[in-house]
Amino acid sequence: MLATLEIVFYGLNEAIGAGLFQAVDIGGSMYVHTFGAYFGIAATYFFQKEKAIKDVNKKCGGNYESQLIAMIGTLFLWMYWPSFNGALASGSQQQRVIVNTVLSISASCVTAIGTCRLLLQELDMEVVLNATLAGGVAVGSSADLVVNGGIAMIIGGLAGIISAYGFLRISGFL
Repeated sequence: MLATLEIVFYGLNEAIGAGLFQAVDIGGSMYVHTFGAYFGIAATYFFQKEKAIKDVNKKCGGNYESQLIAMIGTLFLWMYWPSFNGALASGSQQQRVIVNTVLSISASCVTAIGTCRLLLQELDMEVVLNATLAGGVAVGSSADLVVNGGIAMIIGGLAGIISAYGFLRISGFL
């Protein structure tokens, strides 16, 4: 039932955004990730609130094998994310999207590592894996509009810092 509702509401969300508001989302970040975040929050409200509150102090990370598999998944996403963002672009616009996405993901990785080292005095693989891909999401909606590679790196860097900080310090409150 939830999966069916999710498809219906996502389709409605995209129809309103692209059709009614004429919002351009070259990488799909605005429609896919924003919808997923808010739908996920709404869904968790209805499913096992008490268990989520009780387990808030447990670490989300897994063991060595699960972190290794997650790292392989992140590497694949790192390789394919530029093509996800650039699939709807054409010509020189596609090249700009790919370059800006790679720069943004690279910057988010570097700043996530720096934030992790600053706050924990060590690297936490789960934080780095989650925050690395935040750069691809953050630049996804505007990757065709950003002309300067430095701006793409600033977007990715800020996304890496916000994601790492949020995972380390704010997730306990959520």
